[in-house]
Order: sequence, then structure tokens, then C-alpha cells
Amino acid sequence: MKKLVTMLLALVLVLSTMLGCLPASAEGEYKDTIVWVIGNDQDTLDPQMNVNNSKVIPQYYDGLLGFDTENNVVCKIAESYESSEDKMVWTFHLRDDVYFHSGRHCTAYDFEATFDRLLDTENPVRYTERFSYIESAVATDDYTFVITLAEPKAFFLQSIAEQATAVLNPEYIEKYGSDLGETAESVDGCGPFKCTGWTRGEEMRFERFDDYYGDVAKTREIVMMIVPEQTSRAIAIETGQADIADGISPDDAVRLDALDGITVSKTDGNGCHLFQFNCASDNAPMADPNVRLAISYAIDKETICEYLYSGLEEGPMPSIMAPSVAGYYEAGVVPYDVEKAKELLAEAGYPDGFDMTIMTTAVYNRGVEMGEILVEMLGEVGINVTLEVVERAVFSSAWGGFTPEEFNENFGWDMFIMGSGGNADSDTLLYRIMHTDDTNINNYGFYSNAEVDELLEKGAVTMDEAERDACYQRIAEITLFEDPFGVYINLRKNVYALSDNIEGFAVNPSNTMALTQIVCRAD
Repeated sequence: MKKLVTMLLALVLVLSTMLGCLPASAEGEYKDTIVWVIGNDQDTLDPQMNVNNSKVIPQYYDGLLGFDTENNVVCKIAESYESSEDKMVWTFHLRDDVYFHSGRHCTAYDFEATFDRLLDTENPVRYTERFSYIESAVATDDYTFVITLAEPKAFFLQSIAEQATAVLNPEYIEKYGSDLGETAESVDGCGPFKCTGWTRGEEMRFERFDDYYGDVAKTREIVMMIVPEQTSRAIAIETGQADIADGISPDDAVRLDALDGITVSKTDGNGCHLFQFNCASDNAPMADPNVRLAISYAIDKETICEYLYSGLEEGPMPSIMAPSVAGYYEAGVVPYDVEKAKELLAEAGYPDGFDMTIMTTAVYNRGVEMGEILVEMLGEVGINVTLEVVERAVFSSAWGGFTPEEFNENFGWDMFIMGSGGNADSDTLLYRIMHTDDTNINNYGFYSNAEVDELLEKGAVTMDEAERDACYQRIAEITLFEDPFGVYINLRKNVYALSDNIEGFAVNPSNTMALTQIVCRAD
């Protein structure tokens, strides 16, 4: 307790010192700097490698297209576009008033260099495989960029709107190589904010880019303070040391929302928590679909959501994708049925259960508590669980493209907590995590189902919407009720505690904020 109090006092002192150095606006109406406390830092500021979330990268970088606050695809650097009749060739017409933060004028040739890097199979980045449907991406003049597909792509525009396709400065690609995005100095985008400082694990600074081609940000600077402890973030917003608090606990959400001067925003997101199966485990019988289905029946998702997430208004995940995702199908929640779970275990040859390990982490809100509840619930059907709680560094290190043998040797978890979401359509959400792969670069649990593979491949190229939706409906049925991919728990909300002085706050289902519109009244 003494250590916690000391830590909280230190946080308040740091924030107070920082805020004391930040002047109000010249008019005195709005603050020049907004302070945002968040739980997790970014792993990298390289758009082609970042896997954390979509909160930061879209502030520093822009691409041809992007998403608005309703998750609709909108033009960004591309002023307009058209396609060939067969939808295999897409021509983008670029604006002529776009500049990188360094002052370099952005042209179609910068996009060509960006896509050359993204599509280079000899030196792949994290998302190279996801964009393998592209045959070529070339500039035909300064403001015309043509993408030719190797195969049809039903949701091509949504795919191109992802942050992985944001334009990079070719000079920075050459200068920094694989270290691009590792420091503030190596970040040079065309987004509404410049990265003027990044101390890993401590803070990140966003400074308004006055030469931005779009709506110039209304606030001069936004400071993101990395504060891992939920209690500390709640105290920061409650004491006025922060203007926005991210990732607050359910209990704090209820408490803060009842206070004068603070509003807790809870909007529909497209992410969820789940416990994913290691289908290639050599420790427990996770390769058996009946065993995985038994585990799913043995877990009471309704009770978990009521007990852990009611304060955030989060309920059970009704499918494998959120309602805001194109291709959504409400397959339903796998019901809590202890007898059914025991019956399935007996059919699989484990009437007395077995031993297994589950990994969880505090990286996810209430992740440790969820793991502890799973231990109790699975114990009711005879499954003896060893719970392993890991720090962020261990969690992040597990998803490095390991083979099943390497993963089991280094980690050995039979189930593990995971977040899923952040995508606008079912193809980009599901293909990379469910399609059979030799490593866990994205298919972390080595899931493999021939029918699912076939449906994913068909859904990616089918242009008929009804036929495409049928693919994802069937995938949901298989991966929930026949050959489970994981145990889906709660459909997450985008939750922020805001000072009542904040105006213009908006966040889309993918949890990207429109920071250009945010202002904070000065007291």
C-alpha cells in the first residue's frame, strides 16, 4: 500500500510540474495542451509494423483513404478514385497540396516507394502477406497512383484504408531501414500531428502540423502520458491532472461518471476479449474439437461479463466479429452448460478431465481476473488449470512468427488471452488470424480447418454481397459451435473518462479518435 501511494503521489507531481509549464491559449478560452493518460505504449511508430492499436498511427500518418468516425471509408490524400469494370485496376488521383512533416512535397512516387516496401516478399514487414493480393502499385505521374490486383478483392477500399498503407517518406525508408518508427526522429508522416517527442514507457507528444492539407488541429499540442496503472489514470482525471483518461476500470467508470466535472464516454467498439486455443499444443488435447467445445460450454460468459464488465456496459460477444464489421453475423453466444461440457469430454476420452495451462495478462482490462474465473469454472468439469500471469514484454514476445514446436518449447500455453478486432470488414479481420499458417505471425493458436480456409479464400474474392455474407456466417458457426477457434468473452466498448471541459471528442468503432477536433476549455 505504501508503495502504491508513493507511486500515485509521484504521478501527480510529474503531471503538475508538466502542466505548470504549459500556457493557456492567447485568448484564454482554450488550453494550448491537452493531457491524455493511457495504459499502453506503442511497440513502434512504423505503420507497416505497428500492432498495438489504431489510436496513434493515424495522427502522424495519412494514406490514400481512411475511416471517418462512423468507420466509413473516406478520401484522404487521394482526392478521387475509379476502377476498371472488373475491379482489378484502381486509379487514385492525389491532392497536390500534401506535405510531409519534414517539408517534403508528397507525390504518387512516395506511395510507390511505400508500397514497394510493403509488398517486398524478400524483406517482408508485418503486413506484407495481408496485401499479397496486389500485383503492382505504381505512379504514372506526380499525382496518379495505380494499383493492379492479382486477384479480386471484395473489400479492397477498406483494405487500402488501413493504417499499414500510410505513405512513408522514401528518404526516411532509406535512412532508417528497419529502425523506421523506433524514435520520434524517424517519424515523418503527412498526418495532422507531428511526433515531437517519444520517451518509451513515459510519454508521447503530438504537435499540430500547421501545413496539414485537411482540417488543421484546433489544439496546438496533445501529450500522451503512459500510465500503466488503472488506479493512477483514474486519479489523474479525477484531480484534474489529465483531461482524457483511457482504459479505466469498470469500477472507476461508474465512480467517475457520478462525479461533477467528468463524463465517461462509452461507445460501441469492434473489439473483443477472448481466450484462444493453442490447437498445436503438445501438452493438452487441444487438437480435439470436442475438447475445445467442452471448454467453451464450461465457461459462463454472461456471469463473467456481469461480474467484471457491467460498469463498462459490456456484454457477451455474440459472434466472432462485432456488429460494426462488414459481414457480421449474429451466431449467438455458446451457452453455459456444465453437463454438456462433461458429456463432450467423456466422448473425447477425458471423463475425468486433464491438466492444462492458461496464460493471461493485465495488458487487457480485467484480464487477470478473467483468467482466475476460468480456473474455477473449468475445475467444475474436472479440468485442472495452471494459470500463468505474464508481463507485457513476455506477452508481446510470443507472437513473433514461431512454428508450433518453437512456440510450445518457449511458451507452452494451451490457451491464452487475446484481443480481436480493429478491422472494418470480416476479410481483413478473420483471414490473417484463422487461415492455416505454418507460424503464429497472425494465426497465434495454429488454428487449421479446411472448410474455414476455403470459405476465407472465397469470401476474400466474392463480389456478390449475399454470397460473401454467407461465407462469414458459416465461418462463425464452425469456429464457435463445431471446431472452436477460442472462447469469446466480452464485446468491448470504447471507454474514455473526459473532463467536462473537453469539446469535440469523437471516436470510431475501431477506437481511432479525431484529435483534430478536440479542444479543452481553460478554467
